[in-house]
Amino acid sequence: MNNTTSVISASLLIAPYQLNIFFGSFLWIMGNFGCIGNMLVYRSRVFRKQSYAVYLFTAAVADCHYFNFVLLTRILQNGFRIPVMNRYLVICKLRQFSTFWGNIVSFSLFSFAIIDRLLSVQRSNTYRQWSNRVSVAYKMIILIPLFWLLLIGHRLILYRIKNGTCGPPDGLYNDYDNYFQVIFSSLSSTVVMAILAYLLIKSERGIANRRVVPMNSISANISQKNSMLKDMDAQLTKMLVTESIIAVVTYFPYAVQLTYSNITQTWYKTPLQIAWENIFIELIHLLNYVFFATSFYVSLISNVGFRRKIKQLLKINKYIQSDGQTITFRRDATMIQ
Repeated sequence: MNNTTSVISASLLIAPYQLNIFFGSFLWIMGNFGCIGNMLVYRSRVFRKQSYAVYLFTAAVADCHYFNFVLLTRILQNGFRIPVMNRYLVICKLRQFSTFWGNIVSFSLFSFAIIDRLLSVQRSNTYRQWSNRVSVAYKMIILIPLFWLLLIGHRLILYRIKNGTCGPPDGLYNDYDNYFQVIFSSLSSTVVMAILAYLLIKSERGIANRRVVPMNSISANISQKNSMLKDMDAQLTKMLVTESIIAVVTYFPYAVQLTYSNITQTWYKTPLQIAWENIFIELIHLLNYVFFATSFYVSLISNVGFRRKIKQLLKINKYIQSDGQTITFRRDATMIQ
């Protein structure tokens, strides 16, 4: 009986490390491929004149930083047990700042892309004229990171290594920092994304209901072109809604976990309870990276224009033979939070 208990305890203790090594590494690889793909597509000539693409390109840049610093240091420390954060003060400060800053900046940029789409489908010209303003988008991608830097920059100053652990000083600042992260990095993100997804779905339904049947050949041709544009808008809307749902599903457990950890941090817990909680905490924190890692693949599945651009970037051409068959070939191309 004691041997069985020891084996189970050892399995529970090693599970959080294994999660970070295997699941974390999988997310890191998929996320980097996705970031590169998003940046290539949204900086192409087709997309760069769209303000939503400016937001999504900048979000992809922020995601690259998030994966290659925040997630990578997590894998090293919480997976391979290399204490990069608890040994070097500079990495401690930068990493704890980037954990919050990179998350909320990428989320904010994605939210502005949704808001831009919402404005573009409104009936009122007053609202529509504010959509697809590329000049405004370029200003916002500078202001958004600066805004959050001002709110979260205190971590770069006040965080320190104490007793071998990187974290905030004890006392009032510790409570403020914890609950500030709970509110802005998880709870508000979940609520905002749910509201934006609902408004986006509602707007798309309103567009569908406003479609009319053409009365003659001229109007039929115009309607056909408009229908193609609406189909593209519908695909983009589907992509954004899907990503919004993923954000809600992955952010909500993170919000619950952060709230629970802050409330119960002074409670007595058995070693077995702590072991199980550590597993769930690591899993939930890793799931928080899923939203950032999946945007490219969601776009690839749900958006025909996005797939077409990827094929062009990969130098894939389609040739139609006389018998109607299509041949496709590729040219040779030269424990932390």
